[in-house]
Amino acid sequence: MENNNKFCFGEDINPVITLMKNALGDILYSLGISLDNPKDVYKKLRIDKKLGWKIYNVACEVDPFIAAQFVPGKAACTSFMKSCRKMGTPKKLLLKAKEACQQFEMLVDKHADSRQEFDLMLLSCSDKGRSKAYLSQQKAAFTAYSHLLGAQASTQLCTWIFSPSADGEKHDIASIRGFIDFKRNRPNVPWLLEWAYFTDDDNVPKSMVKVEPIEIREPDQHNPMGVPFYYSFCSEPLPSVVSSRKRAGRTVHELEEAPIGNTESITCITAQITRDVFKSYRTREDRYREVLVRARTPVERLVFDQIVHVDLIGPLDPELFIFGEFTGYDWAMPAEFRNPHSCLPMNVSIHKLGMGIKATYTPYIQWYTDMMEDVFSRLQWDPSKFRTYRVVIDYPVIPSTVNMRSLLPERQ
Repeated sequence: MENNNKFCFGEDINPVITLMKNALGDILYSLGISLDNPKDVYKKLRIDKKLGWKIYNVACEVDPFIAAQFVPGKAACTSFMKSCRKMGTPKKLLLKAKEACQQFEMLVDKHADSRQEFDLMLLSCSDKGRSKAYLSQQKAAFTAYSHLLGAQASTQLCTWIFSPSADGEKHDIASIRGFIDFKRNRPNVPWLLEWAYFTDDDNVPKSMVKVEPIEIREPDQHNPMGVPFYYSFCSEPLPSVVSSRKRAGRTVHELEEAPIGNTESITCITAQITRDVFKSYRTREDRYREVLVRARTPVERLVFDQIVHVDLIGPLDPELFIFGEFTGYDWAMPAEFRNPHSCLPMNVSIHKLGMGIKATYTPYIQWYTDMMEDVFSRLQWDPSKFRTYRVVIDYPVIPSTVNMRSLLPERQ
């Protein structure tokens, strides 16, 4: 038999919170307590400041999902009504408030196993609260994964620079990536570094693309695998790389196990250049330029830049996609082939910065502008003709893929 009383979560919340708001509002009005200031609630009722703040927010917050998050627990509700009774609140109003509290407790029991779980469900249903809820969980996940996986870094860097090729028909692409203050939290933890990875719009790996290091040094005993270290911006000594392998157009290097803690932290940056790849102008087969970075290391922040020559900037600003990699998709798949519901609800946007070296400044990497100046000098590109687009994500979800997609310009 169909249960006609079985409503969805949102439909359950609204009537209960409406009842709660009316009950609290009537009590406060009967006691002559204004809702112009939350201080009036806890001072005149002589209740705990935190409890008074919750009562105020339940009564005044417009968003029912946010208001529900402020509903006090069972013991706190009892304490509130006891104070109201002492001040002479009519019995019928107290009974109405008691009914609202009971219905709210039933709502929590119906939809969740704990109040904490219920509050997260509330925030996930609120446009205003969703990003707040996500950020708190991202930070908690960073702490957990740092210890579970045994490694972390203060900053993950990924920078893509696009310049016209010599004939102007294709791209020259520089890729700079790595970790700042990378450290282990438990012994004997190896870790992977990735090189640049290129695919076309059909997600076919471009395994024949020739990629070269930007800073060239003779191979030595510290770099027998030929990792494209950006030596000038790595800490010393360089980390030991114990293996390298290439698969489907992507080369990865495994860092050797190292001691734990801050004293053994490293800054490891790689830098590469590839020339004459991918068409500069939009065609039926190639419409977008997509740059991606994969988050799979616990970091406090991700700094992700796309720096583009003016001749390669399309008619629209780049779009941002952040995909949670929990669905089995290939992480490098273009955004148009991904399920849009796999995008994470994070309050993150692309910042359109200025032209030139100074526009690349970031407080998270003090030497970043020096590094960009060095890159442009080595490649003999004029930085004044390049615009920076930036995404900064605090405690990125792992695993996830951050994707900046730009519509290519039309041939003039």
